[in-house]
Amino acid sequence: MTGDELKKYRFPETLTNQSRWFGLHLDELIPAAICIAWGLLSSKFIFGIAAAVLVFWSIKKLKKGRGSSWIRDLIYWYLPTSLLKGFFHDVPDSCFRQWIK
Repeated sequence: MTGDELKKYRFPETLTNQSRWFGLHLDELIPAAICIAWGLLSSKFIFGIAAAVLVFWSIKKLKKGRGSSWIRDLIYWYLPTSLLKGFFHDVPDSCFRQWIK
């Protein structure tokens, strides 16, 4: 086999590799970016950066040893359904604990 034929059989290092932006996963980057944007818009630069670091560190601590989907599942099960209708519209409400066939 030539090099071109082998490229189509190339696998990632792990099957759960996620895309990264600026070296961060999206579930860590988006809340930190919101904190930094708040700091820039309200002219509280130091507080915005401190909040971003605190949020980033908290998410890292919460996710320790688990994937990003774990946080999504945690949000689905424990936050009120009325807040999440736009995000989880294809699945039933979390208050219905059993699936009926």
